[in-house]
Amino acid sequence: MASVAVLEIVTPENWCEDGYLLANPDLATAAANGLDIHTHFQEFGLQERRLQFSRAFLNDRPHRDRLKYERFKTVLSEARGAAGEFRFVHEDGAFPVHYGGNAYSFEDYERESANLGLGEFVREVEAHPHKDYLDIGCGLRNIIHDNCLYLEVYPSRTADIIMEPACQYPIRSNSLDGISCLAVLEHVEKPWLVAAEIRRMLAPGGLAFIDWPFLQPVHGYPNHYYNSTRYGLGQMFSEGFEHITLETYPNQTPEYVLSWLLRGWSAALTSDDVRREFGKMTVDQMIKEPPGGKFWKRLAQASPDDAKMTFAAGNTLIARKI
Repeated sequence: MASVAVLEIVTPENWCEDGYLLANPDLATAAANGLDIHTHFQEFGLQERRLQFSRAFLNDRPHRDRLKYERFKTVLSEARGAAGEFRFVHEDGAFPVHYGGNAYSFEDYERESANLGLGEFVREVEAHPHKDYLDIGCGLRNIIHDNCLYLEVYPSRTADIIMEPACQYPIRSNSLDGISCLAVLEHVEKPWLVAAEIRRMLAPGGLAFIDWPFLQPVHGYPNHYYNSTRYGLGQMFSEGFEHITLETYPNQTPEYVLSWLLRGWSAALTSDDVRREFGKMTVDQMIKEPPGGKFWKRLAQASPDDAKMTFAAGNTLIARKI
């Protein structure tokens, strides 16, 4: 299969008890104490539109991991990347593999990110099943593809490569047709080394898909080092790249910054009196407007590009190696 859905909204038709438990760790203790998981789904999960790991993802994974490793084994380089050991995590000759010393654990994070990825990258991967791609800092992807390697610094369930935090990757030079690195560069110690590595790993003509936040609060523990302006993102990927797109995407426009800052600040206040006082300010109307809603779209439509750039939540780069 070319791709597989990892997470899905659980329904009576697709119900999978193992997948439901894995996707809802808050039920683990109750299940150990005798909670009937299917009853919980019927009474709460269905109405709450809870997620589960799909049967296709859970049942087909061993076979898929062996086939995928066979496809990518010539792309991997045990001599590069983090210093230290290389080992197979579950089964010899199959993904996932581990490079270097200690990776992070789930406990190091507030929560695991889970999303579809950048649309342009996903469409590129799906349109060229014969080409090879890499997703750096994948988190838990909702959909995974057989022609894309997924790399993380903790044992995400969708990671093919798990490695200690480092800025060199165990991939051969000039071996990939596209690389995605979304909301990652703010979390690495030396993002300029990652940019150089992306250039090294891409074959001539290969595409880089980069998302790097600008005006965003500290997030994504345990580390958050650098935010970047649009100018900085362009400069970081100037040598050896031809820029195709460098702009503020719709999910990066200023309302996301305002909503994040104001909601977070309000929630963090320790005094109810101060919080109520803060809520009476005119910003209270702003924080109730959902990002991307009609109100903010009217503002975005009336905002020139330089205003979007100045107040952006992030910027996106698509570049071709030359």
